Amino acid sequence: MKKYIIAFTAIVLIAGIGIINLSNGKTKTTKKDGILSVNDIQVDPSAYKGIITINGVVAEISPQDPKLFSIIETLEAKLCKTTSCARFYLPVRYEGETPRVWDEVNITGSFAEGGRVFAAKKVEVLGHINFGGK
Repeated sequence: MKKYIIAFTAIVLIAGIGIINLSNGKTKTTKKDGILSVNDIQVDPSAYKGIITINGVVAEISPQDPKLFSIIETLEAKLCKTTSCARFYLPVRYEGETPRVWDEVNITGSFAEGGRVFAAKKVEVLGHINFGGK
C-alpha cells in the first residue's frame, strides 16, 4: 500500500509541474527592482503602458537604420549561444549610442507605434557576453 501512495504522489507532482510549465508557454523572469525580461512582455507588448525597464541581449542591429536594434531573452541567448534561435525579438529604437551585438542591456523607455517598437530613453550596458571569441 505504501508503494502505491509514493507512486501516486510522484505522478501527481510530475503532472503538476508539466501543467504549470505548459500553461502559458513562457517563464516569468522578472528581476529585482521591477526590471522585466523580454519573455515577460512578449505575449502582448502593447499592454505595458508608461515607462518600464526591460533586460535582454542585443541580437542584431539594423543595417538600414543603426538606431534600430533588436533584443532577445538573456537566458535564451546564453543557452543557445547564438542570437538566431530566439522565439521573440523585441525591436528597440534608441537615439543614443547603439550597443554592440551580444551586449546584455537594461533598456528604459516605453512602447511606441502601437506596441511594435520599444522607444528607449536610456540603455545601460551590463556587460558583453563572449563565447570563446564571438
